[in-house]
Amino acid sequence: MEINKSVSNPMLIGAIELLKADPSTEHKNMFVNEMMKAKFLTPAMVTPAPEPDENGRIRLTKDHKIQFPVLTAKDGKTYFMAYSDKLELDKWPQTEGVVIVSLMMEEFMAMTLRKESASSGCVINPFGANIIVPREMMASMMAARIAKMQEAARQGKMPQKPPVGPKS
Repeated sequence: MEINKSVSNPMLIGAIELLKADPSTEHKNMFVNEMMKAKFLTPAMVTPAPEPDENGRIRLTKDHKIQFPVLTAKDGKTYFMAYSDKLELDKWPQTEGVVIVSLMMEEFMAMTLRKESASSGCVINPFGANIIVPREMMASMMAARIAKMQEAARQGKMPQKPPVGPKS
């Protein structure tokens, strides 16, 4: 997690446009691949309020508590917000006291799949493309990544970065 970092995801934006124009299996796979590589902006409420260090960087400690606001759909389901870039983030009516953090999709998956999480998933660019990544899809993707890691371990080829799993 990084605070107040700029992100740009032109390949993800392109994959979203292709998916919207033609939801073929090829375009869905392209979207998922780009989504898993992308960093997303999301609002967070941090208490106590973080203070910048002498270099202007905000560093969080174990004493900070982080909460991520969610959007509630008409059916009552809640979703974390994942914005592809600042242009999309600026469509969200920001509230005071919020910091912007960048997260990978694996981090959204870990938050959503925790036992105590009431989240139904995340929504990418909720005021634009409005693509919902449901909990079930996240669970399936996490299971596939874990299976891939286990297979690599059996073959003696560990992946460079293990997936971020849900915390019990």
